[in-house]
Amino acid sequence: MRLKNICKSFKDIEVLKDFSLNVDEGEHIAIMGKSGKGKTTVLNIIMGFEQPDSGEADIPNEISAVFQEDRLSEDFSAISNVCLMSADKERSNEILRKLGIDSTKTVNTMSGGQKRRVALARCLVRNAELYIFDEALKGLDEKTKAVAMTVIKEYTDGKSAIFVTHDINEAKDFADRIVEI
Repeated sequence: MRLKNICKSFKDIEVLKDFSLNVDEGEHIAIMGKSGKGKTTVLNIIMGFEQPDSGEADIPNEISAVFQEDRLSEDFSAISNVCLMSADKERSNEILRKLGIDSTKTVNTMSGGQKRRVALARCLVRNAELYIFDEALKGLDEKTKAVAMTVIKEYTDGKSAIFVTHDINEAKDFADRIVEI
């Protein structure tokens, strides 16, 4: 994945100026920076939600993401939410189990941390070329974060991944390289 000299403005506010980023095949990177510096804008450009004003982008076709919001189907069970990304029910159940989630439980009866883990499972079950995690561990206690990080690393091993966080310890735990915006 490659971004070269990306510029992006919203009205009169320049968010990105000549931003470049390469993610090698199988590389895990963390993007860090203060709020409002363009981290989510970079992800939105990669996922095709925003178009850069200028610059070049070489983006893989198969991307799976966890957003800052869970974006789950509240009336569905955990397994039904995960299976929206893959028909592989066995793999879906395996990931949910490793994340400590009852696959039959309806999402609207879950805590925020449980919902976050369902969103993680939904991302990880997909066989993608690039995985994107935008504040993927927010709202999780330290013990649950550690379990989730182990599962994320297991299912993205050998795959390219971008992990946006404000937590330097998460970045160091996940990434081969940290990029500061």
